[in-house]
Amino acid sequence: MPGLSDKFKNAATGRLNLAPETRLALTLMASIFSLIFSDGISLGILAAASAVYLVLEVRPKATIIVYIAFTVMATVAMISLKLLGLFMAAMKGQPLYAALFPFIRMSITLNTILPLAFNARLSDLASTMGRLKIPGLIRLPLIITVRFIPTFFNDLTQLREAVAIRFRRRGGFFFWLNNPVIAWRVFFMPLVVRLIRSADELAIAAELKGLSASTDFGDGRLMLKQADRVALSLATIGISLASIFGNLYA
Repeated sequence: MPGLSDKFKNAATGRLNLAPETRLALTLMASIFSLIFSDGISLGILAAASAVYLVLEVRPKATIIVYIAFTVMATVAMISLKLLGLFMAAMKGQPLYAALFPFIRMSITLNTILPLAFNARLSDLASTMGRLKIPGLIRLPLIITVRFIPTFFNDLTQLREAVAIRFRRRGGFFFWLNNPVIAWRVFFMPLVVRLIRSADELAIAAELKGLSASTDFGDGRLMLKQADRVALSLATIGISLASIFGNLYA
């Protein structure tokens, strides 16, 4: 029986079989237009379209865990907005849904970056960004950041597995709730140390693979399949519809 640490090793489905260039382009388009659109209708259409893309490319278990954490963050933000309204005159009268707009924008980017992170290998990302002539000083941090996402999930599940074995008779969730100092010492601090080490290992791996600023990745020609053209066309249509409906109902 596989351990908890195996949960995210096969989080990607790759059903659409898209090229890394297409996934990178979809992530870029979603990030840019989530900032351009300011009305709820446009952002809602963009969020729905990106959610469909996420469901097709990433397994449900990984998606659910990500969105549980994301929902907790949004809930805390709404509660904080309400509390600030009690003490700051400038914040009074602010509707609670106003705190959701930044999280909707974040969810759109998240929905497109997770398929890129889980489906693309480090070498694929490097060669793709190299062919697109992205400068090396920008390319290397982007590659490490994207590949850090699945590494973070693996570190998190491995540490949770170790803690579950060590404290399996201590009462579960309520034990940690009643003992935050122990939870900090045995879970959160080791997690920070593991993440720092993983970041260093990713940077070293990138350098060993020759992903420096001077690396040559060819003539820059893109080889897109039919699925890539369809995906980019659908993305363009979706953004156009979001813009049209946003202007109609603004």
